[in-house]
Amino acid sequence: MDNRVEKFLLISIDCWRYDALSRTNPTLCTPKFDLVTQDFSFADRFFVTAPATRPSHTSLFTGLYPFEHGLYGQTYLKMFDQIQNLFQIFDQAGYRTLARSQRPDVFRFLDFESYITLLDPNAKQQHLGSLENFLEALKSPEESPQFCFLHLWYTHGGYGMGGVRSSPNLQQLVHQGKTEEALKFYYAAATHVLEFMLVEILKSLPLDEWAIFIFGDHGEGFCDEVMAHGDNLHQNVIRVPLLVNIPKTDQLVFPEDAPVSMIDLFPTILNLAELNI
Repeated sequence: MDNRVEKFLLISIDCWRYDALSRTNPTLCTPKFDLVTQDFSFADRFFVTAPATRPSHTSLFTGLYPFEHGLYGQTYLKMFDQIQNLFQIFDQAGYRTLARSQRPDVFRFLDFESYITLLDPNAKQQHLGSLENFLEALKSPEESPQFCFLHLWYTHGGYGMGGVRSSPNLQQLVHQGKTEEALKFYYAAATHVLEFMLVEILKSLPLDEWAIFIFGDHGEGFCDEVMAHGDNLHQNVIRVPLLVNIPKTDQLVFPEDAPVSMIDLFPTILNLAELNI
C-alpha cells in the first residue's frame, strides 16, 4: 500500500505559548477547536530554534539551525547561499504550493519570500480580512498534490488590543505582579485564532487526506526575565505547542525523555512525501 502523503498544511501561529492550548491549560475555553483536533497528536516537549519569527521559520523550511542557515536573529536579512527550502523542493517535485500570511513582509529578503502572499489580498487590514479566499484556494484543485502554509499574526504583540479604549499596559501589569491579568488579553487573542480561524479551516478539510502541522514559531515571555520575545532563550519563548495529524496513522508517540525540535519537521515532512534530496 502506498502511504505517501500528497497534501500538506503547515499552520504557524505567531507568539503561540505552550500554555495557550487547552491540553496544557484547562482554563482556556476552545471547545470547537478541541473537537476538531481531538485525534491530533500532541508533542509535549516541542522547542523552536530561535525566539523570533524569521530565524524560526527559516529553520522550519530548511531543517537547519540559525548558525547553519545564516539568520542568527530577527534583524538578519539574508540566508546563506545554496540552501534548499521546502517550498522549492515541493515545487520542483510537482506539488502545487500555496502560502498565505497575515504579515508576509516579515519574510522579506528570505529565499522563500516569493511563495508567501497576503492571507486576504482584498483586505487593507489583514486581521479584518476573510478566510474565504484561502479556503477556496486550499481546496482547489482537489486532485493535485499540495504543499500549503498559513502564518497567523493576530497573536503577535498587541494581541488585537489596538484601538481598545482604556487598554492596560501589559508589561506594567507583569511588573506589578499581575501576570495572570495580563495574560488574559493574550489568551483572548489565542482563543480567537484557535476557536474561529483554525476551526473554520480544519472542519473544511478531509483529515484522512491531509498531513497537518500546527505549531508556534515562538512563544511570549510575560515574566520578569522577558516580556515579549526576540532576544532571550527563555522557556516561555522557545517551548511551544505542536499538534500533528498524519493520514492513516494513529496517535504518534513522541519521546518522553528528549525534546522535539522545529528542525525535525523538515525531514519528517519529506519522509511522508517520500522525497529525497
